[in-house]
Amino acid sequence: MKRLKMIKSLHVCLRLPIIVFDENLEIIEEYRSNQTPVLFNDYENILNEALNSHELFSFISGKLNDMFLLYNFENFHILFGPFKCNIVDKTFFYKEMKVLKINAKDQEILYSYLNDLPLFSTSDLRDILIMVHYFFSGEIKDLMSDKIHLETKKYSTEITDERIEYLVSQNFDSNMYLYLYEHKILDYVRSGDVNKLRDMVFKLSNGVIPAVTGDTLRSEKNYSIVVFEKLSQAGIELGMDIITAYGSRDLFIKKTELSNTLDEILQVRDSAIVYYTSEVNKVITLHLSPLTTSIIQYINTNMYRPLKVKELASHFNISESKLRTLFKTELGSTVQDYIIERKIEEAKLMLKSNVTTNEAAYTLGFADASHFSRVFKKIVGKTPKHYQQSATLID
Repeated sequence: MKRLKMIKSLHVCLRLPIIVFDENLEIIEEYRSNQTPVLFNDYENILNEALNSHELFSFISGKLNDMFLLYNFENFHILFGPFKCNIVDKTFFYKEMKVLKINAKDQEILYSYLNDLPLFSTSDLRDILIMVHYFFSGEIKDLMSDKIHLETKKYSTEITDERIEYLVSQNFDSNMYLYLYEHKILDYVRSGDVNKLRDMVFKLSNGVIPAVTGDTLRSEKNYSIVVFEKLSQAGIELGMDIITAYGSRDLFIKKTELSNTLDEILQVRDSAIVYYTSEVNKVITLHLSPLTTSIIQYINTNMYRPLKVKELASHFNISESKLRTLFKTELGSTVQDYIIERKIEEAKLMLKSNVTTNEAAYTLGFADASHFSRVFKKIVGKTPKHYQQSATLID
């Protein structure tokens, strides 16, 4: 109860309205000021959906894209807000008001309300959450980070199967900030250092405020898609398997589109950053030359047909002997063995997806199903059929 009595200090520091609810969602304390406008809200409906998730915290979007942070402490529910995470687009706003058939006078009131709300970037919210959690628990912890790394591990499995520390001034140019933010992330991804990347995500003390649709969730989703595209391109440039890079990009886009809350969108975005950094790290640790990396990319994009050493040597304008030496030195494998192993790895994914042995053999450019089965058993230790059955049982 001592902490509850000190909530006013949080209200003063954050300059946000704070409402404290008991377990029955009755208001037991309220802190407001003239600095932040507040409209009437149906708090019971706003809170019920968030409380059903049984999470320690939730970011909640209001009907006008005003935002709230809900933090649960013992039997109390503390609501911070409203605030906004998106610059209000006047054209978009009035278009929405017209659809909702709001009269002109009320439109001006609502527009003024939204414009006067405090503006926070999504990374500002991360820092606010760290402060709030410390206030109530005494623990300095990035609550979003836990979710991010759990999600990253899950996404990595699923994909296999299918900062800026320097801050710009208060009057920063948003386009320049976006450039610096993205540039720094790509630097960390290219370094392949997952630990540095995690530190960066934790230390971000300013962030991106997309100004696209006026809809916070839609704008954040749109920006995430841009980030995923840049991450996949950076991964490919550094030697990441093209199919994996694009497949993972598409999965992250799908996960983002299915997200219903701000923190879910941010978890997917940060998970993607960590995932691509981890994948790039795998490539970097192989210490492959640019030529070998290019040859591997060519193999990955042409594995659905027969591939010969002669074709690869001709395509890259080198001798067959040099090509063989490159692979033996850098990968410890013959060219043909590498091609076969890549095809078998792809075959495993196909078989897990219930593709028949005949279809897999044909798709991957084997002479026939018998040849494919012999090669598959030699490398995997099981026939394609037995592998498919065991994979189904495990699933």
